[in-house]
Amino acid sequence: MNLTQRISKYPLESVRRKRKKKYWLLIWFASAFAVCDMIVLFVLFKILLPMLLDNTPYLLAEDAQEYTHLSTYATTSTPKLLTFSPDGKILACGAYNEILLWDTETGNQLYAMREHAGYVTALTFSPDGKTFASSSEFNQNTVLVCDTATGQVISNLPKQDSLIMYLDFSHDGSTLVSADVHGSVIAWDTNTYLIHQRIQGRFAFTRRTYTYEEYYTFPDSYKGSILTRWNRGIRDTNIISTSESLSSVVESATFNENGIIAMTPGPNTLPIYLSSNPYPIQSLMFSPDGKILASGSGSDYQPFNITTGKIHLWDVDTGQTVATLKTPGSRVDILAFSPDGKTLASNGNKHWKGDNKIFIWDLTTHELISIIETDSPSKITALAFAPDNITLASSNGNRRVDLWDITGNIKNR
Repeated sequence: MNLTQRISKYPLESVRRKRKKKYWLLIWFASAFAVCDMIVLFVLFKILLPMLLDNTPYLLAEDAQEYTHLSTYATTSTPKLLTFSPDGKILACGAYNEILLWDTETGNQLYAMREHAGYVTALTFSPDGKTFASSSEFNQNTVLVCDTATGQVISNLPKQDSLIMYLDFSHDGSTLVSADVHGSVIAWDTNTYLIHQRIQGRFAFTRRTYTYEEYYTFPDSYKGSILTRWNRGIRDTNIISTSESLSSVVESATFNENGIIAMTPGPNTLPIYLSSNPYPIQSLMFSPDGKILASGSGSDYQPFNITTGKIHLWDVDTGQTVATLKTPGSRVDILAFSPDGKTLASNGNKHWKGDNKIFIWDLTTHELISIIETDSPSKITALAFAPDNITLASSNGNRRVDLWDITGNIKNR
């Protein structure tokens, strides 16, 4: 081999080696990217996606129960409370400084009762529908009993020590129960409007947890408030309490723990403590038959879980959990049972584009059966079922009240 051949041979071999090395580097990088892609896809589809689907009430459009929008009523301020008269012919709405009543058949407003100052905090009809009771935040903690036909005040009950947050009549209308923001319960005789010393029925208490936004929005009287619910569905005359015995329950150390519900039938029976920990409780409601207690709760935002809101269904007799409904949103602060107890309506709130959606649950199967799109830019503020079990009223921060047929069978009004 001469010198020229030798000089030309080595550079060619060097070039070939460099090219070969580049090819191996390309193959290595391609393989590395392929492996990374496989790992990412595995984590996404085998871990994260099943986690999300498992925690989400997945509802296909073709499987969802139909619904129909019936009518819309306008209000001058944000509606906070809704309730139907026992015959379903009247819808009452509590807002700022006023209570509005509409005829649900014609959609006409009957009148606006403006005897209150500030937002109405409690509103309920008597069983015969002839009267309704209400309270507000700036009326010196008084309860007004009014004539449904005219709106005239029949009785102005003596004020309680604190802001009244709950009112309800007994089945026969002979007793009106009120509860203030601190869980203090008083029962009134509706014939004489004197205070009962003995209170029939079971009660449930929980300390409502307010969000950061609510804490700086609501007045000081709301902060640390206790939700009180009277289980008037249980008509056992042997279950007797007093205001003092009920107050001792909310003053106990166990009750003041996070996410605790205290349910007590009377002074001679120890309270049943239910725990939804780690989910602070936002709402509480007994089923119409009194056998189930529903609690709505939520927790802090979790990046891979859009259903930190939970609805717990509790057996009233045993205190055991019947079911846990996982719902979109970070918390559930509105619940409404249908009168037959077969359906539950709830809201979705925060960290999910569902502030303006209503969720309808079948309590026989404990499954989500419908999601009502309200098309409102504001969140839901109240829900209430009519006596027919299918008409649902909702209100929102857009100063609007809507009526829905959750079956889709009633034509638009």
